[in-house]
Amino acid sequence: MLNVLVVDDEPKHRQGLSRMLKNLKPEYHIFNARDGAEALERMELHPIDLVFTDIQMPIMDGLEFVEHLTRRGGSESVVILSAYSDFAYAQRALQLGASDYLLKPVEAQKVTPLLQKAEHKAGALREATIESALSELLEGSPAETDITLLQRSFSGWRRGISLGAVIHTSGADRKRMLSLLKRMLAHIMEEAGLAHAFYVTDQWLTGVILSADVSFDIIYALEAQLQELIDHFRNDHERELTFGFGKYFTEWGQEAHSSNQQARIALQSLFYDGPGKLYKSDQQNPKDPSAIIHLDAGKLAKAILSGKKDGIHACLMTELDRTLAQGYPDPSRLKYSVAASIHHVTSILKEKGLSHTPDAVFEGALMRCSRMDELRETSCQWALDMANHIDQRRQCKSETVVDSCKAYIEANYGEEDLSLSTLAVKFHFNPSYFCILFKNHTRMTIHQYITHIRMRAAASQLLHTSQKVYQVAENVGYRDVKYFIRLFRKEYGTSPDEYRHLSATRI
Repeated sequence: MLNVLVVDDEPKHRQGLSRMLKNLKPEYHIFNARDGAEALERMELHPIDLVFTDIQMPIMDGLEFVEHLTRRGGSESVVILSAYSDFAYAQRALQLGASDYLLKPVEAQKVTPLLQKAEHKAGALREATIESALSELLEGSPAETDITLLQRSFSGWRRGISLGAVIHTSGADRKRMLSLLKRMLAHIMEEAGLAHAFYVTDQWLTGVILSADVSFDIIYALEAQLQELIDHFRNDHERELTFGFGKYFTEWGQEAHSSNQQARIALQSLFYDGPGKLYKSDQQNPKDPSAIIHLDAGKLAKAILSGKKDGIHACLMTELDRTLAQGYPDPSRLKYSVAASIHHVTSILKEKGLSHTPDAVFEGALMRCSRMDELRETSCQWALDMANHIDQRRQCKSETVVDSCKAYIEANYGEEDLSLSTLAVKFHFNPSYFCILFKNHTRMTIHQYITHIRMRAAASQLLHTSQKVYQVAENVGYRDVKYFIRLFRKEYGTSPDEYRHLSATRI
């Protein structure tokens, strides 16, 4: 149903078109105006979907009227009524934003497709407006206008329920699949005589289903058809579809908002029990869903140090099972808790000089887990990777590590941030342990060795290049020239300039 405004200063044309529209679409609301100014007054009082306007009118003609509508930014469709003599004006009106034009006298067969076009536009706009209001209600902070719009759009309902749906795919394919699901759900609801509204985000589909019968069991009535949808997506699209329902509500506002939150919580069950099912809010694990129990990092570190893969796997699975025995936590919280516990294990091992920096690849994979079995597998791989690294470190002779470190210093002495801490990270050692290891094999601390290599390189550059002292200092990793000169004097007993001069004299 549309609200249509006919604007024409000639009563015969105005009334004739109004009668034609009423005959074609008896359900339409038809409004009339004699000129553009009166038309704007009508539009202040009534929301208008479609405007038919003449061009040549007193007070405010059609072109000025269309300009007003364009500046106002309304969503109504505008059709220009044009005679052959003012066709140039009609073209100008189209440039200003009018959507179509009709030549007078107006014929019914030419009006009908314009009505269909306006109905489609108005329907799409109403749907988008309702979806926006519903999104604010369920997920944001709704204004009174949002609730009023929903009340007007869905009058007569007595019982509603919130629905959420996810399809296990990614990116553009997920959006496409969810849009397809939205159309299929709308068709099911229309056949069942149920009012509904759904909207799609990047992650899922959300919506409400409404019944005029306060005792009507919506889930029971739709369960078989929704299961068919699940089977359809699995068999025809090779995608897993999962539904979650909240609890019933009887008023817009907090009840509807809570129902949506319950539907989201219901969908979390797929993390533990798998996709391709219909979950209801009253079927959730009765234990505390907010329970988070950290893994025993000490036990897990001990298992990793043992190097026994079966023992590591058994320890980790036991700790995870103990966590779930307290309740099914929110999946995101569980993943963060597991990651934090493994980081704790890493810290324990690093204190022993045995572990490397936590692998961001494993942490990213852990956060992307969509199923509990994936989380088990990924966390186990992470723990086993640490065990493998420790085993490799044990097999590597300390001399090899020190030689590699020395070679790295000799190749990268020009890096300003070259230090014990950066080298410890580079070679996966605790700094204190690494310093002791290095000194035992070289009789020098790492800092002393870096300084020695830098001074040796500086001396060579002073002899074989004409660069200034500050340039040589920067080349070997020092921005502070005075500090560089002090170190050089300590190493060679003379300043850089004196060293260059004395060496040149000897030659």
